[in-house]
Amino acid sequence: MPEALIDAIRSQLEKRISMKALALPMLPQVTTQVLSLVNDVNSDAAALAKLIQSDQALAGHVMRIANSAAYSPNAKMTSLQQAIARLGMQNMSDIAMAATMGPKIFDAKGFESLVKQIWEDSLATAVWAREIARQGRRNVESTFLCGLLCQIGRPVVLQTVIDIANQDELTIDEALVTQFMQQYQSEVGQQLAKHWQLPVAVGHTIEGINSTVAPSHSADVVATVKAAQVFAAVTLGDRNYQADSLSADPTIIEMNLYADDVQQLLEKAESIHNTIAELSL
Repeated sequence: MPEALIDAIRSQLEKRISMKALALPMLPQVTTQVLSLVNDVNSDAAALAKLIQSDQALAGHVMRIANSAAYSPNAKMTSLQQAIARLGMQNMSDIAMAATMGPKIFDAKGFESLVKQIWEDSLATAVWAREIARQGRRNVESTFLCGLLCQIGRPVVLQTVIDIANQDELTIDEALVTQFMQQYQSEVGQQLAKHWQLPVAVGHTIEGINSTVAPSHSADVVATVKAAQVFAAVTLGDRNYQADSLSADPTIIEMNLYADDVQQLLEKAESIHNTIAELSL
């Protein structure tokens, strides 16, 4: 595509971003309700079970994952209350959020496989972030959601660029949209986080995930998600885990994860792969 046309698309994209005129997708109502329950200190397992049961498709999906080998290798559960009691509200809410978000909420005709790839990368990052937080005895509660949504601006940029190209009857390729996603995902993602009224740590993670500047807010969570991306890259690649090379990664060093910590995480790799696979279905 001629540079002049690329610049024209960029100009229109930047105009929509600056004017906050992006077509932001709606967060599914049940996801909003799950988030609200998880952040409510007075909520309990019964309330979460009732909410999930209000959507039969979601309830079936959540129970299937809860009973998978990744979450319940030794015993099957017959009710949501039992699943929540055994796995905990945080695990069950993570499953519910992963089930209700995903590629289906974005309109990216012709680039469905790219949106799916972004989502699978996000799931891998979320699962590893949770494990890294546990390993480092850090706050686990927000790390899964922050990992899951750290690059949520990408598909929004993608669908906006598609819309601009369609209006001008232009043909765009994956290399071009990838360039735009990389450049604008942080600003767009932060707009979406505010639109969805997500926890502030999610916005901080979106802002800091690709920044070389040390984050001024939620630094611990941002560092955890960055480290998770290192593990996720191998998960989605050849799975040739090398404890020494991972331990030497600057992002891992910043997390104060030592060789023994990395090795202990790698010993959970098969279980983590299974969890990612279950959540991505």
